[in-house]
Amino acid sequence: MRVRDWMHRGASAISEAEASERGIRVGADTSLREAAERMRAKRVSELLVADETGAVLGTLRASDFVDATARGELVPAAAIETWGLAEVRVADLMTPDPRTIDIDADLEEAVGLLLEGGFRHLPVLDANQRLVGMLSERDLRGALGANLRDWSSLEEERFHDVIANVMVPGALFVRDSHRLVDILDAFTDERIGALPVLDENDVLVGILSYVDILRWLRERAKASGLELERVVEAEAEGI
Repeated sequence: MRVRDWMHRGASAISEAEASERGIRVGADTSLREAAERMRAKRVSELLVADETGAVLGTLRASDFVDATARGELVPAAAIETWGLAEVRVADLMTPDPRTIDIDADLEEAVGLLLEGGFRHLPVLDANQRLVGMLSERDLRGALGANLRDWSSLEEERFHDVIANVMVPGALFVRDSHRLVDILDAFTDERIGALPVLDENDVLVGILSYVDILRWLRERAKASGLELERVVEAEAEGI
């Protein structure tokens, strides 16, 4: 299966990705597996898809890999069955005790947390430590009008806005007891990169991202005896 079979061709998506994801590109005929490895290695949620001249044709998103996996395109469905996918719970894959941010914090604190931690999503908590929303790197880029790695060039007053004015309120969430197979459509249909995880008492206990799912697939593939070849070692010039 090739990248061209899964990419998005919308002009708005291309424009946003070019401006936000540091221009990491793959060729349209790149295999889906190789593209997944590049996305994981570079810790980005979107890739630009380009032709042989370097012209951008579309974008490939993290949620597309989850969708491809669920459809048996990235990993054969028969292999997934032997890995006991039906028994895997969110708690088995999630990152526990994620970093969070208070709803009254300012954007400067949020930018610092994301850059320091190297992640892309922050659950937002109220004064009672209850989940009230999610803040993503994309939200911050939209509010600040720049890539977070260029934040030092922005006017200082732009950082004084509070999280409540920027975050996505009432974020989707999953339970730690949910089966992985039952929550995949939240990634594919809603096209989000991460989900906060609550326990039965509505306490935040983790966060589950597309990276966690891809990492699990990689480890299961290794455990089953598949020979995996690392296809990305460093960022390539151009495509």
